[in-house]
Amino acid sequence: MDLISLAEDFIAAKQEEISLELSRKYLLSSDEVSEIVSTFLEDSYGPAMALAGEIAGREGLVLLFIGRKDCAICQRCYPVLERFIIEHREIEPVILDYSQTEGLIYHLIHREERGMLPLIAFIFKGKMMMKTCGECAAEHVYEKCYRDIRDDCSQNLYVH
Repeated sequence: MDLISLAEDFIAAKQEEISLELSRKYLLSSDEVSEIVSTFLEDSYGPAMALAGEIAGREGLVLLFIGRKDCAICQRCYPVLERFIIEHREIEPVILDYSQTEGLIYHLIHREERGMLPLIAFIFKGKMMMKTCGECAAEHVYEKCYRDIRDDCSQNLYVH
């Protein structure tokens, strides 16, 4: 799926959910709470939305990693990805800690109510090509994904 569409869908769903909740709680119309909710979402997710736009605008393959310093799985996974990135210099890495404001891109991409770190995603020209959450794969898994994306993209070059 398209990264920007995922992000916009998430924000729209949150806008509706929070507006409804506030309307019920304070007996206000959704119009009365709409601006407050929009401001809250912009303050909370604005940096993540900006990052999503930046990543979507990149021409090359992006490897997004979102983890935490205190996450054992993240710490075990990062060196594997680091080796993979070193071997594939054409991949543009985006490495984030979940605690960073941009780290909330996690929620824009992964919609589950309960998430797990790390989130690892391959994104090519704004399209989500592969995503995993809460697990660390072996380097050959990332290599296969990379080859599949590269092969798929090179075949699509001749379609036009």
